[in-house]
Amino acid sequence: MSNIIWLASYPKSGNIWLQAFLYNLISDAHQTPSAEIIRNFCTPEAAALHFMKLDSRPLSAWSRNETAERRAAAHQTIAELRSDNVFASTQAALASRGGSATITMEHTTAAIYLVRNPLDLALSLAAADECSIDDAILRLETEYESENSDQFAYEFHGSWSTHVLSWTQQRHAGLHLLRYEDMLSVPEKSFGPVATFFGFDASPARIDRAIRYSTFDNLAVEQEKSTYARSTEASTKLLRVGKSDQWRGVLSADQVRRVVERHAEQMERFGYIPDAY
Repeated sequence: MSNIIWLASYPKSGNIWLQAFLYNLISDAHQTPSAEIIRNFCTPEAAALHFMKLDSRPLSAWSRNETAERRAAAHQTIAELRSDNVFASTQAALASRGGSATITMEHTTAAIYLVRNPLDLALSLAAADECSIDDAILRLETEYESENSDQFAYEFHGSWSTHVLSWTQQRHAGLHLLRYEDMLSVPEKSFGPVATFFGFDASPARIDRAIRYSTFDNLAVEQEKSTYARSTEASTKLLRVGKSDQWRGVLSADQVRRVVERHAEQMERFGYIPDAY
């Protein structure tokens, strides 16, 4: 069954924001969705429940090889959640790990990939991981792989450049690209084509309403109320500020230079290299 629509992004790139917009658009919501509603609308690919259908041991007891070997079966479980299309979020690079694909193409019908400036990601990662900005910049450079936990299967993120290239190196009719910064600055021009991508004939008023009820301010308020958000490993770090160019005046010239030198090729593709660098 090929019915999964992936909402893919490197961590802290605005995936929850995208999920909220899509929920609002499809359901024609007239209020901001709660974290529980968003979770029920778009399932996390790495959620333990998809894997533990195959083996009842806590996921933290699984080896990476065991997890990789069962990933395709977990994706089959996701595909069976609905008879029509099912949305699944992922932070994984489009790659192969442990001899298995991180994204199973036989279960895939389409994907939206959301990209964000790594200069701003350095700040968001530092806040989310409670680490220094230099450590966050190192994380962006590293071929990073998370660990299994009781709640989530491990994911291969790779470096920011690896992640972006893995999803965007080939143009495909079933893949839609979004820039986080465009979603902020020109939301109508960014979100409107998302509706078109899905063949959804939404009126401008409906798209505007979906945007309005998925703003960061509104989502943050709902998150504070959420039992689910408070109980996850991410806790209150699911959403932070929702702005672009925050790196200016925060990152040193050496830090900016380090990010640009490491990620220049992909940054240039998406217009992220600042003047004078």
